[in-house]
Amino acid sequence: MKIRAYLAATWRLVPIALLLAISIVFLFPGVSEAHAILLRSDPAKDAVLQASPARVQMWFSEDLNPTFSTAAVVNGNNQRVDRHDARVSSGDPREMDVSLAPNLPPAVYIVIWRSDSNDDGHVLSGSFLFKVANPDGTVPNLPTGATPGQNVLGSDTLSGLYTGQIDAPGLFNLIMITLVELAAIFWVGAQLWLFFVLQAVADVDERPDQHSIPARVQRRFDRRFSLPALLVLLLANVGVLVGQAINITGGQWAGALSPALLAQLASNGRFGTFWLMRETVIILALAIALFMLFAKNRAPRANKILPWINLALGLALFIAISMSSHASAVSANMLVYAVLIDWLHLLGAAFWVGGMLYIALIYLPVLHTEPVGERAHSLISLLPYFTPWAIVGVTILTITGPFSAAIHLTSVNQLITTAYGRVLVIKVLLVGALMLTSAVHVGLLRPRVKKEYKKYAYALERVQSYQASQEAAYAPKLITQQVKLREKRLTKRTLQLSSVLRWEPALGVAVLVCVGLMNIFAGTLSPIAAPQPGQQTTAHTKPFNQTVTTTDGKFKLMLNVTPNRFGPNVFTVTVSDPHTGKPTTNAGVTIYTTMLDMDMGTDTLNLQLDGHGHFSGSGDLSMSGTWRISIQVRTPDNTLHRANVELFTPF
Repeated sequence: MKIRAYLAATWRLVPIALLLAISIVFLFPGVSEAHAILLRSDPAKDAVLQASPARVQMWFSEDLNPTFSTAAVVNGNNQRVDRHDARVSSGDPREMDVSLAPNLPPAVYIVIWRSDSNDDGHVLSGSFLFKVANPDGTVPNLPTGATPGQNVLGSDTLSGLYTGQIDAPGLFNLIMITLVELAAIFWVGAQLWLFFVLQAVADVDERPDQHSIPARVQRRFDRRFSLPALLVLLLANVGVLVGQAINITGGQWAGALSPALLAQLASNGRFGTFWLMRETVIILALAIALFMLFAKNRAPRANKILPWINLALGLALFIAISMSSHASAVSANMLVYAVLIDWLHLLGAAFWVGGMLYIALIYLPVLHTEPVGERAHSLISLLPYFTPWAIVGVTILTITGPFSAAIHLTSVNQLITTAYGRVLVIKVLLVGALMLTSAVHVGLLRPRVKKEYKKYAYALERVQSYQASQEAAYAPKLITQQVKLREKRLTKRTLQLSSVLRWEPALGVAVLVCVGLMNIFAGTLSPIAAPQPGQQTTAHTKPFNQTVTTTDGKFKLMLNVTPNRFGPNVFTVTVSDPHTGKPTTNAGVTIYTTMLDMDMGTDTLNLQLDGHGHFSGSGDLSMSGTWRISIQVRTPDNTLHRANVELFTPF
């Protein structure tokens, strides 16, 4: 009856928590798209104008944070031609304008922009070209070897935001995000263990005392782990703020640590709101942890209320994490579902992964000091209280995982073509391995321990019954040996189960690392313009050269891409006979550029003869990463000859 009453009471917690999550979601405005993406501009991308424009206007998919959103315009010689007055329009928070110097001469101009979403705090940057034609109508090209845009908005070494590569800023953000998720899931999982496992055991214990295993387990967490976990969470959350500052400053570590910048980030936009909510919740939990650590003689009422407060704080922390994560960067009609699914995903992880971490770090070390019989008895009597809630966690993760993927992914191909998708596949495989491991210890190892414990307890009971009788001196030696044999077998089975329980959370931690990577690589899902051209490279940039043969073997093609960096490039193709080496000029050559790290579509560039037996033209590689260059040669008989080349374009 006690168990039934307890379960009935605790089940009321779930709808209350769900109602709290949904209510808070509705209190805040929705967002419109995943990041503040450039939708259109005036002048438009690649526009050819007959006269110099007075300004450049850009419209984005989300409201912009005016503090950190900016733009610049340069010519082919990397000289700024704007008035340094980039601003978010007062009449439209999604519009950013920048004025230009009057009477710009005919040339190619590059617009470099950086947007900071006022909704989700994500930072994007990109560029596009427009041209002012000559008086005779001819269209100018970039000067040979020009790399305009170099450090116009400051040095930027961020590459992993869009290309799926881990650079230094990306690694820092990954560590901070993972620590926040790990510490939060562990700490909230400990609160769930207190409610759904330890209290359930205490309710059926006829003689609960301070020296019982559940009481010692809880004391170990309160005294050794609660405060450190919250301190790690507090510092990692500050690290998340610094990581956001690194994104804003384009990888400039010194600038990112500016107190003024950090204060602006914490007080501006949606990101700042929910970052402060996280920090407030953590500080309140720290205060309670300190009180529980040092207040030895607490009132019984406080002992009952404080765990409820901790659990409420944990659920609120999950809400703040969900509202400031990639889950909030979806269309307005999907916001509530995406955030609620992400919140439930965190709750499921706390039940399952957080519970496993609690077992490995808190529960098993307490058992280590107990005799093997007590250890085995505790494992087979206490863990069954955890199993139903672990199944609840697994079920939640299994249901919310596909929903979350369906919300963020626009096609199945993105599972392979984007870094986000590839990490998601790895995460699914790890979750599968974790489920298999859990099934082994629940369905195989634990029953073996239970079976051996029954045999051991029966043999021990027989010895004790002989010793209690008047014929104790004549107790059969065989029974005593049987007890030792059963104890040996029980020790072996208990060690097997404990080993699996001890190492099983490693898979859970790997899953959380994947979650951090998915946050880092979320930008690879959006077909956006890349970071501005001409940003500082992390390695020496060299022109790309490669020779290939068309698939039909009719022509040898020599491809040159100069300077082979994101932004404007000159593509040169030399077509020749593979047998004689004689150049072929009586043909048409077209190249198609496709970004392989993310879905950005395919651009087409028709090359022209340059007077030296080569086909050449200027085009744009709009971001760093892996590109596929498809070369198509059309001969006078309208036959197409094709070849593909892959290259990596650095910063």
